[in-house]
Amino acid sequence: MTDNKLIEVNGLKSPKGAFLLGHLPQFNTYNKHQVLERWVEECGELFKIHFVGKQFVVSANPDFNSQMLRLRPEVFKRFSKIDEILKEMGVDGVFNAEGTVWKRHRRPTAEALSVKNIKTYYPIILDKTKGILEKFKNYSQLNTIVNVQKEFMAFTIDITTEIAFGHKLDTINNKSNSFQKHLEVIFPMINSRVTAPIPIWRYFKRKKDKILDESLKSIEKVIYEFINDAKKRIAENPKLKEQPSNFLEVLLVENKDENFTDEEIYGNVFTILLAGEDTTSNSLSWAMFYLAQHPEIVAKVRREAREVYSKDTPDTYENVEDLKYANAVAQEAMRLKPTTPQLYLESNEDVIIDNVSIPKGTSIILQNKVAQTHDDYFSNPNSFVPERWIASECPMQKNHTPNVMRAFGGGPRYCPGMHLAKTEMTVLISTLCKYFDFKLEVKPETIREQFEFTMYPENLKVTFIPAK
Repeated sequence: MTDNKLIEVNGLKSPKGAFLLGHLPQFNTYNKHQVLERWVEECGELFKIHFVGKQFVVSANPDFNSQMLRLRPEVFKRFSKIDEILKEMGVDGVFNAEGTVWKRHRRPTAEALSVKNIKTYYPIILDKTKGILEKFKNYSQLNTIVNVQKEFMAFTIDITTEIAFGHKLDTINNKSNSFQKHLEVIFPMINSRVTAPIPIWRYFKRKKDKILDESLKSIEKVIYEFINDAKKRIAENPKLKEQPSNFLEVLLVENKDENFTDEEIYGNVFTILLAGEDTTSNSLSWAMFYLAQHPEIVAKVRREAREVYSKDTPDTYENVEDLKYANAVAQEAMRLKPTTPQLYLESNEDVIIDNVSIPKGTSIILQNKVAQTHDDYFSNPNSFVPERWIASECPMQKNHTPNVMRAFGGGPRYCPGMHLAKTEMTVLISTLCKYFDFKLEVKPETIREQFEFTMYPENLKVTFIPAK
């Protein structure tokens, strides 16, 4: 992509595929990202694939990807099939909105999740951190083998629901909580439907489709109850119009200017729930995967925690800003194991990027993980080295390219929940390392990357050992 010759999409290389079905048989539902990584090795940073005649461009070039992300939402949008599937599920909010509609949704969402408001929400994060700390202390006393991904999901759900609705769900201490079980159904089904060549569910409901429908109905019922309760609170307490206490109240207060429908409010709240619980809990799980293999890093996080705060957890948001090494652990986990290793876009118009001619309507997959683990951008790219994120400690600063990171997307449509996610991760990593050492109860090579719209560690089992 460096010479001046115009490259047409049809002229791009392509991995070997099957007759008629193309590359669909190889594109396994649960390891799409790893298939793409293999194809990058085979075909280079830019190539094409097709599923039953539907063509996709795949890019693993971070500069090329960055240009496309910067041109959203005018020139590129999210893959239209994702929008179609989400709307079928009743989700019509900031995540899948486009153009001027997205801008209307974005402003109140970004304001509700701004750094200023994260400071306001910090007592909620602190409360849930204390709750899961006590639970892990009990596990430690009983020498219980813990499925940390499930526990971290409960932690993030409790934070997200209280920030979103002002409702204390207490999933951390309630294993039978049906709300978490319903949420867990959503992402795997989005993942399987995005690349399905035929939308079978529209003509015939299989068992998994019926389970999804029941989960969506249950979630919808709960969220609309919260919406009605919030409307009543605001009507009874005019002060909430000046200082709303949660995300839902912000949307309802902003409604006089933005004129959101109840369906749009529902869609935005549902989006925050899905994005808030899944990506953060999976990133925390990957951080634990590495911490359990690096006791020297755990010890360093512990020293920092004991220097910064004296109580069980970081008392103030200002404490969090001083937890630079715990934050670096989170950053390094997101670099090596991004929960969103790929993004799906579609061109709104004909466009040329780096001499590549992309016609209107072209579907594009941005493969981000390859660059994040490539020695062109990071020294010792496959090693877990949190120090690389701290300039004063980094032994490899000359080969450190953080702008290829796509943990929170990029361009104007970067994830508005970035500050919340980083705060949750930093606080919990610091707190757990302060009190525990960690032992993997399975061999590292048996912990597999599973992709269900986000990537999580399958079979991650850990025991918590009291720190000395």
